[in-house]
Amino acid sequence: MTVHAAALSGKVAIVTGAGSGIGAASAATLAAQGARVCCADINADDAGRTAESIVAAGGEAFAVRVDVASPDDNQAMVEQTVARYGAVHIAHLNAGTGQHVGVLEYPLEDWDRTMAVNLRGVLLGLQAAGRAMLRAGGGSIIVTSSAAGLIGVAMSSAYSASKHGVLGLVKSAATELGPEGIRVNAICPGFIASNEGMRKLGEATDVGGRIPLGRAGESEDVANLVAFLAGDSASFITGSVYTIDGGRLAGTEARGARKSA
Repeated sequence: MTVHAAALSGKVAIVTGAGSGIGAASAATLAAQGARVCCADINADDAGRTAESIVAAGGEAFAVRVDVASPDDNQAMVEQTVARYGAVHIAHLNAGTGQHVGVLEYPLEDWDRTMAVNLRGVLLGLQAAGRAMLRAGGGSIIVTSSAAGLIGVAMSSAYSASKHGVLGLVKSAATELGPEGIRVNAICPGFIASNEGMRKLGEATDVGGRIPLGRAGESEDVANLVAFLAGDSASFITGSVYTIDGGRLAGTEARGARKSA
């Protein structure tokens, strides 16, 4: 997978959940590849900081507050992007939420909010960005699912269910929108040290010891995959699901296994 510095020159991208972690890294990487980026997040200050860092590095970006569960917010996000940059060619629908609660005790209001953000929010973002891409002659939509969208995860029933649902939505949308020149793919990150809290958790629980590549993922690892799927190098890829977890779901490496010389 090779991504060149100007691979996305002339492209316009939207990234949701861009205020931190994977979303912030994705926005920065897309901008570094030449895209102009709308940094969307429910936290306006966080989105603003991401956009400011991109501009400081010589890129083009602006920030917008978006609750992805709101149809009006999604539409306004796209309209503002088109008004500023003229089109939408790339959308990384990355915003997500979840709670660590047992399935028998899961509060219905928390379940509904998780579904609203993680599944309804993807549909709304796909609809709003997809309509703009039709006018632009095509585009690429990348949706963040999760390793939890491929397996069940204890104490995370709503999150896992919503991320499984995302994969069905992505495959259906890819089938429908392919003839229109719009590609739709999903990424499934495993454990990503997306902030200091996750980094410390990974160290405390020795996540790297359970991952064949021997380490937790970084937000930039995921962002590089997003940039590849956004660009023309992936022009024949749609409806696909990319696991990015250091091999965790493929199997585990035995502790103390002999390394090749």
